[in-house]
Amino acid sequence: MTQKPKLMLFSHVSHKRSITGAEKLLLHFCQEMRPYFSCVLVVPSEGMISLLARKNGIRVKIQPFDLLHNMYTPYNGIRYEADQLMKTSSSRNVINLIRKESPQMVLTNTCVNAVPAMAARILNIPVIWKITETIQMNDSTAEAVQIIDDFSDWVIGISQTVLEPLQHGSIPEKSTILCPTWDASHAPRQQWNLLRAKRRSHLGLTSKHFCVGYISTFIYGAKGLKSFIRSALTLCERYPHTRYWIIGNPADEAYYHECLSLISKSGYSHQFLFTPFLVEVSEAYCAMDLTVVPSVVKEGFGMTALESLYYATPVVAFGQGGLQEMMMAVGSPHLLVEPGNEADLALKMENCIQNPKESRLTGERCKVEVERVYGPAAYSARAAEMVQELMNRLSLPERVRTHTKHKSAGSKKIWRRRRKKVAGRRKKKFVARKHSLRKSQSSLVKRLKKKKGVRKRLELKRTRSKKKK
Repeated sequence: MTQKPKLMLFSHVSHKRSITGAEKLLLHFCQEMRPYFSCVLVVPSEGMISLLARKNGIRVKIQPFDLLHNMYTPYNGIRYEADQLMKTSSSRNVINLIRKESPQMVLTNTCVNAVPAMAARILNIPVIWKITETIQMNDSTAEAVQIIDDFSDWVIGISQTVLEPLQHGSIPEKSTILCPTWDASHAPRQQWNLLRAKRRSHLGLTSKHFCVGYISTFIYGAKGLKSFIRSALTLCERYPHTRYWIIGNPADEAYYHECLSLISKSGYSHQFLFTPFLVEVSEAYCAMDLTVVPSVVKEGFGMTALESLYYATPVVAFGQGGLQEMMMAVGSPHLLVEPGNEADLALKMENCIQNPKESRLTGERCKVEVERVYGPAAYSARAAEMVQELMNRLSLPERVRTHTKHKSAGSKKIWRRRRKKVAGRRKKKFVARKHSLRKSQSSLVKRLKKKKGVRKRLELKRTRSKKKK
């Protein structure tokens, strides 16, 4: 009997009301790995990712554990903090869970998710460390990177930008780039017009309105909402038919209120629309005429931009990090803006507002390129190559051979003992039967001999009596 090797995948978060880009990427990666591995997704709590995983037939385990948040912003002493983290009861529970499941490999998602990697290393189980963000560069970055190097057998980066800070130790020799793709659940093209009409009607938009969108799961300073608002406010008076749609939940309340204050003081509040994060993002991208991604830090990858281009909605963005990589790869360098240059950002937005037809054509061209470079087919091909390389490097079989239906080593021993007992009983029965047969045979021989002797004595008496007569 053969089985696929087991892969345990650890998500660093599991939000109940929304799902982050990192969670989306992990869930899609898990689905992509199912032809090669028996996948078990481990989440710190119930949430949307666990719900979607079960819906797709993926086994889910709930196990709370702590994160090493300072891996993203390293400081002197991060290794000591990591060692102390492994002494907590939650970390010991992770070790026990991995020991119980006995996987052939463990994958941990994001740089801050160090506990599963360290727990697997204690149990001598190979570790894949999947990095989705760009670790900040400072004097202590090398110490954080050394942790990743020490507790990983393979490193996956979602872009070249993500791997740039990791050029340390043996990581360059054991790393690969696996750029993301969009989820298969996104609405097909034949539904886009219907979704657009439905959402724009809900927002009160007509065909004359030009909708510029900003979308983020969680809104905080690094996501650049303030830059988006300031750039938009410079255009409101000249283009009263524009509407600026902001989608997302505030993670930094003080920052979010500062952004709202800018709008309320401007006198153009009627041109801004607000919506909490949407589960069905298809409607959002279909309703927008332009998406703006003004991240003020180097993103590991631009999932918002990628999803927007899937719907043929053009994107204007600050040109840095994985977002710049993606925009360059799909032939849209002219829509990139120098990071932090709000005047240039407003100018790029204005060009799209003034030329809506050209903007739509740009979106269509980008749609073709994004399908070619980042589509599901391209992703599956890259994933298959990576799995083969991984199997060769770690000397793992494509199938794990077992001789019984019992998976654990302990249950196999019990099964062998049972078989020996049965064999022993059969042997005893056979020996007993053989012995009884021999005994019966010998008694029969004795009886026959006895009968022979009696006959001889009788014949002898007869002959003697005849002689006397």
